[in-house]
Amino acid sequence: MSPDFFQSKKPWSRYKDMILSHYLTPYLFKVCSLGKPVLVVDCFAGPGHFEDGTDGSPLLISKAVRQIAEKGKAVSALFIEERRKYFQKLQESVKDYQDICNTKHQSFEVVAKEIVGMGRDNTVFVYIDPYGIKPLRFDALAEIYANITRGSSIEVLLNFNAPSLVRNGLAALKCAQQDDSEEELDRTMTPSDIDAIAGGTYWREIVTSDIPFSDKEEKCVSEYIGMMKRYFAEVCSYGIKERYEHTIPKYRLLFGSRHEDAFLLMNDAVCKARDEFLGKQCVDGFLFDMRADDEIHDPERLRRAIMDSLSTSMTRKKLIVHAMHKVFAEYKESEYKRMIGSLIKDGSFSSRSGKTRINDHEELFRKTSSDGGRP
Repeated sequence: MSPDFFQSKKPWSRYKDMILSHYLTPYLFKVCSLGKPVLVVDCFAGPGHFEDGTDGSPLLISKAVRQIAEKGKAVSALFIEERRKYFQKLQESVKDYQDICNTKHQSFEVVAKEIVGMGRDNTVFVYIDPYGIKPLRFDALAEIYANITRGSSIEVLLNFNAPSLVRNGLAALKCAQQDDSEEELDRTMTPSDIDAIAGGTYWREIVTSDIPFSDKEEKCVSEYIGMMKRYFAEVCSYGIKERYEHTIPKYRLLFGSRHEDAFLLMNDAVCKARDEFLGKQCVDGFLFDMRADDEIHDPERLRRAIMDSLSTSMTRKKLIVHAMHKVFAEYKESEYKRMIGSLIKDGSFSSRSGKTRINDHEELFRKTSSDGGRP
């Protein structure tokens, strides 16, 4: 990590923090009804704010937690920071939130074991935004995730630097790099170190293949998501780019939850942040909308995603979740509902009740000329 990392917040960090902020408040409102205390854990908290005065994740989290706690809900936050110079600043940053926030001067490896225990008695949201990939041993993460199989409610939002995994993997295997970037390159890491981070050896075949760098990054992410799916019913990925025109993300935000409601909330949070961020970069001040076609709310693209997702009978909610996985973070849940309503009205779909105004539990069918759309 560069010594001026916390001097000012970079655009991609603003984007990431927008997503965190837009998700956290509705999430806390929803899970506080589960009956358990709610704990938000920021595993790599940093100093709490940037030198330019911009809030870091601890302050964003603290403000969201305070908003819910003032309504009488049992919610708190825990901020972890290993580096002493940042920990001291962190304590100062969150001093006004001591009634709802705690700080720990420990490494993630140590705290990960404690989070395992916290997950048994609390509903836990774990935010993992490390300075590099080295602390992300998958076995430590898997211990936290395993609580889900025991009935605990645990969600994770993880900053996964897949490009760094590919670059460091190539370096560890003594292979030539495919780009000139030296970012996040640690030449002390061995192939076994990368195995521990990736959670397996699958990356070796991927990074040494002849495919383009962007494909290597995507394949490593896909394999990593597959391992997360052993624990989470819903997993999604969203690439945060350093510049709009870049084809390779700066990093990926990976989200895991056992519940589809959380997936729907995260989709809307990313949509909201995406519209705000891309609007500033590609719309405001331009004569024409400079966004790529798949980043504009094209109703026909949404219609195709929904149509392709309904092959058998399915509730409206299930249909939205299935279609959303095809075009994650492109359309808000409300847009799906409006489009489904239009598909019922134009005769493409039919509902079990025969009504056009339906709720999430209404069963939907493809309408055919022979059966009228219902079994």
